[in-house]
Amino acid sequence: MNESIDIKSKQAFNYLNNNPWSLCLGAGICKGILPDWLELTKNVTNEIFGTSWNHDDFKVKSEEVGFSLDSWLQAGLNRLIQKSKTIDEFNLILERYLYGDLIRLAESFGLGEAIGVMIHNPHWLNKDELLGLAEFFENNFSGSTVMQLKDVLLDEEEKLSKPDSIITFNADPILHSLLVVFGVRRRYNHTGIYDYPTEDYVRITRPFKTGDKKIPILHLHGTIYPEIPRKRKKRDSRDNLIFAESSYSKAAGIMSGWAQNVFSYKSTNNRMVFLGLSMSDPNIRRWLSWSTENINSQLEIFTGTSNNVIKHLWIKPKPKDTELENFFSSSLVHLSTKPGWMDSWRDVKPGMLNLMGKK
Repeated sequence: MNESIDIKSKQAFNYLNNNPWSLCLGAGICKGILPDWLELTKNVTNEIFGTSWNHDDFKVKSEEVGFSLDSWLQAGLNRLIQKSKTIDEFNLILERYLYGDLIRLAESFGLGEAIGVMIHNPHWLNKDELLGLAEFFENNFSGSTVMQLKDVLLDEEEKLSKPDSIITFNADPILHSLLVVFGVRRRYNHTGIYDYPTEDYVRITRPFKTGDKKIPILHLHGTIYPEIPRKRKKRDSRDNLIFAESSYSKAAGIMSGWAQNVFSYKSTNNRMVFLGLSMSDPNIRRWLSWSTENINSQLEIFTGTSNNVIKHLWIKPKPKDTELENFFSSSLVHLSTKPGWMDSWRDVKPGMLNLMGKK
């Protein structure tokens, strides 16, 4: 059994061809653009509890306490409720710390309002704003994972095996916004015509929305957008956010919930490529376990022999420590998942294109 694969190798070339597959994304794809889970949790905790821990302080405290980060966020929500405040006020704190640094950076380029509009709906941008934001992201975040993914997903080579769906556990819709912005900019650079070309991807934030025959970007943990001064109605799905521990428990306990149904169906019928995820999310592990057990049991009934199918790839840099590499190679086989190694996060674009069949 091949327990891992180098995603830039000949062995991995066209690995996803002739297989329906889903790209499954976590907060790591926006590293350097938005705060990671630890930084966000630290900031929210400092705000609610009046602490002033820096990054190292909070890391030590969190390891000392031993709680997961969603449990820390739950503690913050509990404290607000004890003070007769609401979950809406908690979500406003999340919103502020999720986007605050990015908006402040954009403001220094005269694009503070524009980036809020882009996150809401990039179709509301005017020409100067859109072209300015494209340059802003290229100049400040060119090597980020989400920018590399943008290039992969906008690649026009017909032979590429594109995903039939993108599942994201992020509350931000930056990937979709970048796909729209750079799709428009590419057409403008090639033709001199500024308009919105036909798009291949659509943002889905609630179960009643449809893909319109496009590749859906499914926000299974809800979305939250920053406030913008323009007279537009905020259409995020913050009421469905899964950040605090209680929201994880609620999602896991609803057998017919949208998030669980979508993920279970895709993980059973598709290959999945996980990127920007630590694979510690309790819901992902639980749902993968169910789908893996179902597939293996059905195969055993059909073939009469015991099976352990390894369908999915977890993309991550290869550890320099051989013992750790061996650990990771065996860590998720019960979830039908093996590592897809790369040398560094700079290899996301060439590695993904190789998996999709680009020579």
